[in-house]
Amino acid sequence: MLDETLARARAYAAAGADGIFVLGALDAEAVRPLVDSQPLPVNVLAGPGAPPVSELAGAGIARISAGSSIAEAAYALVRRVAHELLEKGTTTELEGGFD
Repeated sequence: MLDETLARARAYAAAGADGIFVLGALDAEAVRPLVDSQPLPVNVLAGPGAPPVSELAGAGIARISAGSSIAEAAYALVRRVAHELLEKGTTTELEGGFD
């Protein structure tokens, strides 16, 4: 799989790309060979299960994005609030909100 990814990275670089983007839960050591083996900056989409930013940066990742993960977390809060309100009639899940 890494060989195919490296071949694609080289093809993207040859086509003029200025970076590559890796999606999904990551292992910092799994992306290090990609960082070390091709010329483009490697960017990742971090979310649930991703290692800390410091580990990804230490592996040479150029940019770390939360992408849609922040919105998905907000949707999960909305679901928890709605369930609590409808099932228990309480609103404790609303604590800590911004004005």
